Amino acid sequence: SAEMLSQLRISGRGRCRRLWRALSTAASTSTGHPASICVVGAGPAGFYTAESLLRMAQGRFTLKVSIVERLVVPFGLVRFGVAPDHPEVKYVEKFFQSLLENPSVEFFGNVTVGVDVTVPELMEMYDAVVLACGAESDRDLGLPSEHLQNIFSARDFVGWYNAHPDLTNLSVDLSKTTDAVVIGNGNVALDIARILMRNYEELAKTDISNHALSTLKRSKIKRVHVVGRRGLAQAAWTAKEVREILHSVSSVSPTVADESDLTVSSVDELELQSNRSRRRCVHIMKDAFSKGRASEELAG
Repeated sequence: SAEMLSQLRISGRGRCRRLWRALSTAASTSTGHPASICVVGAGPAGFYTAESLLRMAQGRFTLKVSIVERLVVPFGLVRFGVAPDHPEVKYVEKFFQSLLENPSVEFFGNVTVGVDVTVPELMEMYDAVVLACGAESDRDLGLPSEHLQNIFSARDFVGWYNAHPDLTNLSVDLSKTTDAVVIGNGNVALDIARILMRNYEELAKTDISNHALSTLKRSKIKRVHVVGRRGLAQAAWTAKEVREILHSVSSVSPTVADESDLTVSSVDELELQSNRSRRRCVHIMKDAFSKGRASEELAG
């Protein structure tokens, strides 16, 4: 989400300042050559690192930045992780593109660090190397049968509908069941649930991959069960995402498996006192579920 990208940018500034001090030292002791840095990973972390260092070096010393990426194209999670019905979040690509047009920045795609070039080799070529690459593997839950057909990690499923080149051949079949289960209580879980519930006409207006659109057109999914390890007060989603899935997806009618799942304990109340965003989410969810029950009673 945009909020996540903003937090990522802020959290990286302290590390960039320490790296900038090391680079300024290297520049002051060089014999006329610009300081150089290699950023491994062309996602948000890599671009924000490059932008921060170039800004801090401006007017002080010359800095050259090389961005190395395993894939042919840049932008990482912005390109392959943002939901296709959230085009406003992808506007940051324009900012990243402007960095690539900076003569002090060069991009090397289709280069796998550890295969095509090693980290020690990069360290010999540059004054500093930043590893800004994300996780490329999933963490197993340790559940029986979690690797059966039609069970996917969120990373794989999101990459599949966003046309990640590693995942275009993922075997997804939504034509033989009416129920899907999403394990997790964060924004990505709601992204997946929303994509599963949106109708074909809505998705066709987005930049979702053609293979995913074709699969979702044949989908028989009628219900999506979002399962969390803890309670409503600990859910990590944001109010914006909650409102969107409740109000912008016409087919969504929220229900709760057990009324006790809506209970907010005294311990939860203490936790919510210091978290205004969570309090808002709890209120939105409880209000939506109460309206859902009222609608069911009227229909009955």
